[in-house]
Amino acid sequence: MIYLALVAFVMMILQSGLTYFQYKNYQQAVNSLLSQGTILGIGLRKGGFRLKGGAIIVLAMDCRSGRICGCKKLEGIALWKRFLETDYYNGLSLSEIREVGLVEDLKINKKRRIKEPYAPNGLDKKRKKGALIQAVEAIDKRLEKDVKNAQYLKRRETERAMGNKQPRST
Repeated sequence: MIYLALVAFVMMILQSGLTYFQYKNYQQAVNSLLSQGTILGIGLRKGGFRLKGGAIIVLAMDCRSGRICGCKKLEGIALWKRFLETDYYNGLSLSEIREVGLVEDLKINKKRRIKEPYAPNGLDKKRKKGALIQAVEAIDKRLEKDVKNAQYLKRRETERAMGNKQPRST
């Protein structure tokens, strides 16, 4: 009985170590893509109890060209898996990748999409959307946020310019 407990303890320590190395690999993947692109989109699909496992996709988009300049993908259930560079998406626009992501999502969630069609703003609490479409949605949200910030700054600049032209009343 003590040997069984010892083996279980060693397995927990091994799992913790492998999880740490996988997390470090995730940080390296994100940092390397940050140097390539200005906007990152990260998508996560949980695998659940399927044998295929989950997936994490990190997309880097260059704002100037509006195209994807880098992608790393981790797929599977094993803790010793590492992020792999994927050149398939490089050079594609966001709308082209969205189409590929929707096809992937439909392939993964056939039964679910019959009941409820894909909704870009819909909540996905169980994380069953495709990882690629989630990464595209993350980039979309970031772009919307940047546009709103730019509009706010422009409005604020206009208000300041108008405020400076008006005489002060004392």
